[in-house]
Amino acid sequence: MKKQFRNYQESNKTICNTYQKMLQFQNKKYASKMKKYYSKNIFIKCNIWDMIEKLEDISDESDPDIELPQIIHASQTALSIESNFMNNNIILNMSIKSLFDDFHWNQIPKKYQKIYNTDLLSFYHKIKGWSWFPIIGLIHDLGKILLSKDFGGLPQWSVVGDTFPIGEKLADNYPFYDLNYHKNNKDLSENTYQEKCGFENVLFSWGHDEYLANVLQNKNNTKFPEEAFYIIRFHSFYSWHSPRNEKIGYQYLASEKDWYMLPLLKVFQKSDLYSKSENIQNIESIKIKYERIINKFIEKGELQF
Repeated sequence: MKKQFRNYQESNKTICNTYQKMLQFQNKKYASKMKKYYSKNIFIKCNIWDMIEKLEDISDESDPDIELPQIIHASQTALSIESNFMNNNIILNMSIKSLFDDFHWNQIPKKYQKIYNTDLLSFYHKIKGWSWFPIIGLIHDLGKILLSKDFGGLPQWSVVGDTFPIGEKLADNYPFYDLNYHKNNKDLSENTYQEKCGFENVLFSWGHDEYLANVLQNKNNTKFPEEAFYIIRFHSFYSWHSPRNEKIGYQYLASEKDWYMLPLLKVFQKSDLYSKSENIQNIESIKIKYERIINKFIEKGELQF
């Protein structure tokens, strides 16, 4: 029987406490302050592998599936993307509809169902080559270095966990929604954004996604496609792209671009979540495998963090 990942019904006390604090303290003032601070300041310029290796000492207290260091999860995600979607150009011939179960497919507006009834090659015709995709898998959680003292030593609730829009009512498919941890957070109690405004125009809870997206897109002259930045920024936005047997959350805010990107988030999610296992990869072999490709998109493999 396939393991059901993200099973919050059996969550331990640490996970519950992390989400409780997140829903209490993530508000407009805090998220705006952190976004401004980490956008303005540069902590270090170094080779990206130095940062990847820092993940050896970082664990995610919000993850109900596995307790291994984040460097293991990073390598497993990259290898899963390559084996499941890159070999023999599988990704180019995959039916987009196959990424959705029937329950969630039927929630998608007819307009986008019609668009999705094609293959990934024709839908993402602007993408010239996919070698960047496993690299995004390798570095997608690199923003969790914010837990390190060298980058502020932020608490877990300010770095990890499912992200959510701030200034909108919390979606009822969010973890622990029924426990009302958010009930005294006024920034999660009313809707303030216009419909179809687009997620990129919405303030999100501060965390590793927002931080790394800014590092790659704004602090450095990287050569990743726009799709890569989007995946980094919204891969933890599960209420939208991978709701837990519930209705798709926040779709009233989604723009044309968000619907365009949704299948990519679905593809990524399948390797992000379902590659987790106790099988530990040889990190040095991962470096040998991906270092040349990293240098293709990041000059000399160096970044300003």
